[in-house]
Amino acid sequence: MAEGGLVAAALIWGFNFILVKMAIGQMAPVYYVGLRFLVGALFLLPFAWRQVVRLDRRGWAVGVGVGVLLFGGFVLQTVGLTSTSPGVSGFLTSLYVIMVPMFLGLTTGRWPSPMVWVGVVVVTGGLAVLSLYGRLGFGWGEVFTLLATVFWALHIMGVAYGSTRLQAMAFVQLQLSTCAVLSLVGSFIFERPVLWPGWEATGAVLWTGVMGSLVAYVLMVLGQRHTPPTLAGVLMSLEAVFALVFSILVGYDTLTARTLLGFGIVFAGTTVARLGSEKAPEMAAEQAPPAP
Repeated sequence: MAEGGLVAAALIWGFNFILVKMAIGQMAPVYYVGLRFLVGALFLLPFAWRQVVRLDRRGWAVGVGVGVLLFGGFVLQTVGLTSTSPGVSGFLTSLYVIMVPMFLGLTTGRWPSPMVWVGVVVVTGGLAVLSLYGRLGFGWGEVFTLLATVFWALHIMGVAYGSTRLQAMAFVQLQLSTCAVLSLVGSFIFERPVLWPGWEATGAVLWTGVMGSLVAYVLMVLGQRHTPPTLAGVLMSLEAVFALVFSILVGYDTLTARTLLGFGIVFAGTTVARLGSEKAPEMAAEQAPPAP
């Protein structure tokens, strides 16, 4: 169930790529991020506020801190996309599947098994086949995207830490609210956005706010309670695969032999990583009493 929830979150985020592509063509990118997370936070608030008000200072610090990581990942990725291609951005972002086990080993001393490492490398290769069609240059767009990838890796580790210490609704509420506030403040300082972007963009904001922010991040928090961070990163990297599938279905991309090869490599790598995680289980989070 936990792994299924993470795959479902990746599926939702993959579909969101189509809506995000449309929305940021009609409104300022960081303003879109702010509105999206504001919608998610407002929809969740009636269900989460009782848990939030009972949090102690440490709980607030964890929730807000992980929310800052979420904000950093989204903003840096959005800025990077202004000067790099979606394919390159998707591949560089997917490198968090390598960063997560590296950061985990360096900070906790718990290194994944060799079989998990093999799976991670195979998945990365498959994502490269799917995403990279031309020469991989290295400019400011790539720099910002790689910085975003560091934030995504740290965010996955932060969720692994907080998911067993905070109640799920309160944890997600603090993340969404923090990202919304920081994004909106940043947008009004640097972008001067148009407040009403139109009906199509508003529909995209509502869908991605409820499904891509609220539902997907609740699934992520619940799933990471029982899934090792490295395997969680591998499963959530399927977002890039689902994004390409939906892009093919709506006509943005075409199904080719290269696409099928990439899908096959990613599936094989995911299977190897999952089997390796079962044989040498890595802790899902540091020991803590499970939060309700």
